[in-house]
Amino acid sequence: MLTVTDKAAQYLRESLTRKETGAPEALRIVQTEDGYQLTLDNPKDDDQVFEQEGQNYLLLDSGVGEALSDATLDVYESPQGLSLTLTAGGN
Repeated sequence: MLTVTDKAAQYLRESLTRKETGAPEALRIVQTEDGYQLTLDNPKDDDQVFEQEGQNYLLLDSGVGEALSDATLDVYESPQGLSLTLTAGGN
């Protein structure tokens, strides 16, 4: 299962506080031609749902969940600010 660090969970949860009212409730990692990206979505059957304090903040469908099963989602601090990093497992 994807590992989400505490800093990454906090970053994602804080980003969801800025979404529009009525928008989907959580962020989903989707695979694109360019890699992975985040999009707003609601949970679906068979999703891996990451939640903290009763708030869903991250969703993965079974294919993405399997592909990222040994990966870690973390936050990287740079001079430009915070950004998410996805690191493959086996390091």
